[in-house]
Amino acid sequence: MVMCFKRTITASQSFCRNISLKSTVSVEELQKFNAMANKWWDADGPVKPLHSFNKLRVPFLERGIHSCQKPVVANATLARPLTGCKILDVGCGAGILSENLSRLGASVTGIDPSENNIRVALQRAQKMNLKNVSYAVKTVEDINPPNADSPTLFDVIVASEVIEHVENQTLFVKKCSELLKPGGSFFITTQNRTAASWAFVIFGAEYVFNIIPRGTHDWNKFLTPDELIFEAEKNNFQLRQLRGYFYNPILDEWTWSKSTSVNYALHVQKAPPGE
Repeated sequence: MVMCFKRTITASQSFCRNISLKSTVSVEELQKFNAMANKWWDADGPVKPLHSFNKLRVPFLERGIHSCQKPVVANATLARPLTGCKILDVGCGAGILSENLSRLGASVTGIDPSENNIRVALQRAQKMNLKNVSYAVKTVEDINPPNADSPTLFDVIVASEVIEHVENQTLFVKKCSELLKPGGSFFITTQNRTAASWAFVIFGAEYVFNIIPRGTHDWNKFLTPDELIFEAEKNNFQLRQLRGYFYNPILDEWTWSKSTSVNYALHVQKAPPGE
């Protein structure tokens, strides 16, 4: 049981635009992910680990929502345990996580600044006849936050393997907070900034095992758990869970770990008004 302690770029022929100082988009990162868009759904391709990662991160989200937001999923069933939950998947890529969450009954909106990624995601959704998932070429700062009682706010926001690619991480957390309902959950999976993460994620995964393309990560953009929790608390979030996880490239298997020195999953919840 989970313990409850108290990107839109307008579609155009070019994927680039002038990035303002108040943007979370890195042009370099955008170019990188545009180039690999057609490989997202290749289960043996450059994002192979993300496919197997669903076996760990999807149950993490599901348990967190059921533990801390029971009223949201009051009408859920065993087969569709996230029915009634409105989720925003930020930096969704071509929809690897969005699709899985939608199959569990959630109403999912996937956004990504890469037009190529969204094109692939839309084609996939049409091919699989998915009804409760939508995609848009957007970033969090492109969505105008409604008022606190608006039904257009989200119950859950997910940023899985995203914040380490974001240009302005402080703004990113702030904008995600503005799009969440009071009591809503924010789930983040990312890498810690340690010697161990450099050894495993960059040197090992990118240069030794060639699991992911070289240059995928910039170690200097990694946030420590303390740094990320600090940013979350500045935006009225309360910590619910922090867990480390580890990837075995030989078995293509993800497991929970007592250590957060390489990767970690964070669940924070937006405090209700007055708290």
